[in-house]
Amino acid sequence: MQRSRNVSQVTCPFVEPPQLVQVSATQVEYQGQHLRYFGGSDYFRFSWHPRIRRAVSQSLRELGLSVASSRMVTGNHPVYLRLEGELAKFFRFPSAVLVSCGYSGPLVAAQALEGLVTHVLVDERAHGCLKDAAAILGVQPLSFQHDDPDALGAAIRRCGRQSRVAVFTDGLSAHQGTIAPLREYLEHLPENGLLLVDDAHGTGTLGRRGKGSVEHLGLRDSRIILTTTLSKALGCFGGAVLSPRWFRERVLRQSQIYGSSTALPLPLAAASLVALEMIQQDGAALRARLCENTRIVKEAFRNSHPDWLHRPGPMFAVAPATVAAQESLRRMLLGAGIYPALIRYASGPADRFFRFAISTAHTRAQLAALRDLLLKFLQAE
Repeated sequence: MQRSRNVSQVTCPFVEPPQLVQVSATQVEYQGQHLRYFGGSDYFRFSWHPRIRRAVSQSLRELGLSVASSRMVTGNHPVYLRLEGELAKFFRFPSAVLVSCGYSGPLVAAQALEGLVTHVLVDERAHGCLKDAAAILGVQPLSFQHDDPDALGAAIRRCGRQSRVAVFTDGLSAHQGTIAPLREYLEHLPENGLLLVDDAHGTGTLGRRGKGSVEHLGLRDSRIILTTTLSKALGCFGGAVLSPRWFRERVLRQSQIYGSSTALPLPLAAASLVALEMIQQDGAALRARLCENTRIVKEAFRNSHPDWLHRPGPMFAVAPATVAAQESLRRMLLGAGIYPALIRYASGPADRFFRFAISTAHTRAQLAALRDLLLKFLQAE
């Protein structure tokens, strides 16, 4: 649904976000009520899985909470090296660097790129972490039209033949579930260019083996640097930069964010190893169920947005055309016992919009209830 002038011109004062307590895999407590929850990005609800929780508890007992130090000083625990090795093997990249959270991955990568590129081109609707990464690179960032290879090609040509460019983009859109046209981007990218893909939402959910948007599109290219998070489909915490070995060495030499940050808590690194194993063992069945659950809800858009049914991501955004319509949908959701995830996000489809994320834990009854409510709202709008 398109951005509305009526909504985007409204200036809202800052307010604290609502307090939510997740009380089950599909419910939150909000203002004393237990409501069904279609927010967040824990697509397989691994954060609730007994194996993950046991891994955290066991590691906490055996290893403690944290090394309380940068890995470049005295904090380079064997658990981190093991996790990096498993991540590199899983994603089929020569090397991996573990970082403290998913948001910091592109920032760490950008610091490693400093002195290597002359221009950075950023999808105009890229996640904030990519825009922040471009801003700290030390060159003037340029934006190009969202998911538009021709616009990227024109921007690259404007940089000149002597330039060395880096392109920053999301792999899977966090709002509409679309995949960036990475193959076409690579066709426009010069041989000495680099493509930084933040695939936080694609990891685990896309590809035959869950390796994300790059696998989904069948790409193998040494110009790709991949950043991801361990806090979404893997249900844990932390992030990683996947790259050629020479780039990992630049990270260790040049990134102050990496070199000066306290390392990831050990129990979360240990749990991520278990989550990665679970993705490899059970991922095909989980992705099939996630796809089916997503299809059930997206049936609400068959008439209004039929292309949404073919988008692979397990998320979508609804941006009502007016403030009154926003309030109407919010009331309808609350009346049906569903938490109304009305959010503000810089790269979203409107100033304020509802974002829904489907998981494998949602029941068919819960999914059908959301589908029917959205269909009723769309028919009335």
